[in-house]
Amino acid sequence: MPGAESERQRGVFLTRVARNEPICREHWRLVLEAEGFPPAQPGQFVQILCAEPGEWGWTQGPFIRRPFSIGGLRRSGNRCEMDILHRAIGPGTRWLSRLEPGREVSVLGPLGTPFAVHPRRTTALLAGGGIGLPPLIWLAETLAARGHRVIAFCGARTAELLPLTRLEGVAVSGEEGSPAFAEFAPFGVPVVVSTDDGSLGLAGRVPDALERYLSRHEGDVPSSALYSCGPDPMMRAVARIGLERGIPTQVCLERVMACGMGTCQSCVVKVHDPAAEDGWRYRLCCTDGPAFDAREVMWE
Repeated sequence: MPGAESERQRGVFLTRVARNEPICREHWRLVLEAEGFPPAQPGQFVQILCAEPGEWGWTQGPFIRRPFSIGGLRRSGNRCEMDILHRAIGPGTRWLSRLEPGREVSVLGPLGTPFAVHPRRTTALLAGGGIGLPPLIWLAETLAARGHRVIAFCGARTAELLPLTRLEGVAVSGEEGSPAFAEFAPFGVPVVVSTDDGSLGLAGRVPDALERYLSRHEGDVPSSALYSCGPDPMMRAVARIGLERGIPTQVCLERVMACGMGTCQSCVVKVHDPAAEDGWRYRLCCTDGPAFDAREVMWE
């Protein structure tokens, strides 16, 4: 089962801040150094204690850990660097945004079930919105390194809230069929950028850009798999596009998680289950997901 090995190896790690930099309005890229962090895959996440580690686990700050997708992981021997992309909108994330290099941060992980890469679909279409981009950035890097053809569709409400723009050095240029064609600079993955207000790239939403691309590249459909993370309405629309075109689609869901390990039962996801009396049941985002087959999810 995907993620089972990593779940057995999870633990609490005292990490140190290597870098912490603003990348666009309200968004920060936090790079944490850790020793002995277990194997992890794109789609998995960590629970961060947004308070000073102390004798009893914290000294002051939010009581409950906050979940964050892993946006990248670079290893050198027993040490690794972990990328955490977050938006500073509450007391926990504002605390993270103020951390300076050398500060200690308590991290629990890796947690959750990662994306399951389709073995025969070698064209990966990644659809991400807002703060849902981190797991897709890592997935894009991983798949590109394996030789997959990767095309990303990334969006935000406005250019100032698109962390990809500065994080990966994207500069919108003329295309290949679209005025919003760019690249993930570090690993050469093409990106179609869209903003709701048209301030960067295509004017519209990520599903609009995806639909437009597929209508112009019908030949890509038989070799494609879809992977998505972001707001539920966006993922629901992406899932519909995948279903209509026969493209296997996975969604990385976002839920409020208190524990991240299936104990508190707070992150339920309603899924189809023909064997159940009512045709559906609940699964947990933190342990059964956050990556789900989009066909299973009952979108509210």
